[in-house]
Amino acid sequence: MKKKLIFGTCLPRSGGALASNLLTSHKKILVTTDLFHFYRFSIGKYQPINRFSNQYKLIQDLCLRLKIRNKLNINPKEILKNKKINSYKDILDIFAELIQKKIKGKKYIGEVANNEWRNVENFLKMNKKHKAFQIIRDPRAILASWKKLTYSKGDKYLNIIFQWIDAANYCEKNRRKFFKSFMIMKFEDIHSNPKKSAKKFCKFLKVSFDKNMIDEKKWPKLLKNKFVKVNNSSYGKKKIYGFSLKRTQNWKTKIEKWEIALVQHLLKKYLKKFNYEIIPTATNDLKKGLQKLRKDKLLYKNYKIFLKTGEGSHGYLKDPTKPENWGTTSSTNLKEKFTDTNDYKKYIKYLRIIDKEYIHLKKAEANEIKKIT
Repeated sequence: MKKKLIFGTCLPRSGGALASNLLTSHKKILVTTDLFHFYRFSIGKYQPINRFSNQYKLIQDLCLRLKIRNKLNINPKEILKNKKINSYKDILDIFAELIQKKIKGKKYIGEVANNEWRNVENFLKMNKKHKAFQIIRDPRAILASWKKLTYSKGDKYLNIIFQWIDAANYCEKNRRKFFKSFMIMKFEDIHSNPKKSAKKFCKFLKVSFDKNMIDEKKWPKLLKNKFVKVNNSSYGKKKIYGFSLKRTQNWKTKIEKWEIALVQHLLKKYLKKFNYEIIPTATNDLKKGLQKLRKDKLLYKNYKIFLKTGEGSHGYLKDPTKPENWGTTSSTNLKEKFTDTNDYKKYIKYLRIIDKEYIHLKKAEANEIKKIT
């Protein structure tokens, strides 16, 4: 079965789900959002991958996470019985084939994964036919939304500014290096001109335009499957479909003056490059913003690195691979933690069972190697 794999990335609250929904509304495309997260949880984590014990652990962990967090049942045996697994690319291909079987007619399979712009190059090098894109959104809008949702305390939410810088730098790097297989899309452009944006995606993927992509009344039906995530607004906490210019302007009434001054001071050249409006600000507001950076060790460290090198930060405030740092996927409360749900206890219980079997398989493989040598 022929397939084309797509990989998208962006910062949180940047329109990843919007891009996923837009693409998945096409009859031949399915793009998930932060579902498999191969780079975060799988690729490079189970070495060597040609050992059955490592394949077992990777696939069992992934299927358990999908089952508990996303209510998506994939039988690990369907994948483990496959004899052609010799690389992470093989596992990626097998999952794509499995999705194609479950949802008929989808020729183009992909995922949008937050904070993975540094892995775009790795993905594109896997196969010349792969395609990747990155969503860019006004950093002031991201800051306003992220502040409402993050678990971080104090002023650490401001670190999203340095992550935005890192994302923008890699965006430009990937654009130059992979100009035929990588594209940039602005969140605001999707909302202001959905048809033009949809056609741009289709041209990039070399697929005919499907008018369902911009018929938002059909989206609730077209997107009704377990592989697709429809995002919730950080302001209204309701599922949001389609396009709205209002969503590109909401931040202006949700952000502090000093936050605007700080973002514009640090990101002025980027804002100009992406044609974002620069708002007049007061000197005192900027002073307040810079004082916030200097009072926090991590923020001040990243600030000094930026001043010296022009580089941002890709580091997480908390390890996103640990379940105690996950949000829930089964509630409209976007700040509810996974650890606050009954699913967390189930997940830990079954994870321990998987780990015991993994240790048993590792020992058995080690004994086999000793016999051979």
